[in-house]
Amino acid sequence: MKKLLILLLILSIFAPLISADDIISINPGGSGNVIINPHEQIEGFFSGIPTPTIASVCGNGIIETGETCDDGNTASGDGCSSTCQTESVTPPGGGGEVGALITVSPLTFNINLAINTNIDRTITIKNVGGAATTISISQQSLDANVILPVTELTLNAGETKTITVTFVGTSKTGIYTGKIIVGGISILVSLNVKSKLLLFDSNIIVLNKDYLVEQGDRLKTQVTLIPLGEKERMDVTLNYVIKDYKGKTYLTKIETLLIEEKMDFNRNFGTGALPLGKYIVGLELVYSNGVAPSSAHFEVVEKTPISLFGKIVFFLIILIIIILILIIIFLIKRERDKKKQEGS
Repeated sequence: MKKLLILLLILSIFAPLISADDIISINPGGSGNVIINPHEQIEGFFSGIPTPTIASVCGNGIIETGETCDDGNTASGDGCSSTCQTESVTPPGGGGEVGALITVSPLTFNINLAINTNIDRTITIKNVGGAATTISISQQSLDANVILPVTELTLNAGETKTITVTFVGTSKTGIYTGKIIVGGISILVSLNVKSKLLLFDSNIIVLNKDYLVEQGDRLKTQVTLIPLGEKERMDVTLNYVIKDYKGKTYLTKIETLLIEEKMDFNRNFGTGALPLGKYIVGLELVYSNGVAPSSAHFEVVEKTPISLFGKIVFFLIILIIIILILIIIFLIKRERDKKKQEGS
């Protein structure tokens, strides 16, 4: 009986310290062909618990009624305010062309469109300097998916101009990332190109606070799958991807689900050795007649160093565990010695 109590005491001490982390594969350099196939060694890569449906709100990366923008967060000062209204932002410390002092809005686009279709969006540029300036306009990694009206723009002091950019859904479904660069200021672009006739739709949102993930921590997301046609049970494939805005793929994962009605569930991803920077987590829902992609923005930031108080608490916890282990060893030894004496 005493041995059982001692064993239970050991388990109660070490149980909180034991975790079964998911095993993933990360390519820090980025690749367009990174595949992680299901395997018994990566069981538990996902942790999904059905949760109540979360109403769409500002910060979910989708422009909805009453919003003029939605960059996937609720922080003001980045081109899209905390109430999802377009705002102007002056680039810190320059970064534009020599002599240029401009503001650009919005600073992000997350666009859904069908294959072989296009959609127009406007970019507002203001010269906040005291002299006329000429800026260049270009794109990166969006050769087939964006049409720029001009490659150069001249603004007088205090002048504001808008340009209309055409985003193109090619004949191939998928999630495309890239940048539009206006006077040295980068506008982050994520295009979700879907099939024309959808039987299902998908949505993925980032649950981490302020859409920030400390390097090495887990990216937490919520996935919503929505049947659009008649109620029918069907197997669908979910392709998950993490990409940067240069089009590099850092992680992929595949799972298959049987879906009959709307589903909401969580999926968590290890960020491993992802470099610091901005990324999208994308989801492609693939079924027999089409593809329904969606994506959401997040940023990997430096891990917050442990404070002195935290280090002291950690040290005390380790010390207490060591003392408890020594006490248990002492009790076991005393019990054995007692039995030996009784036997003799």
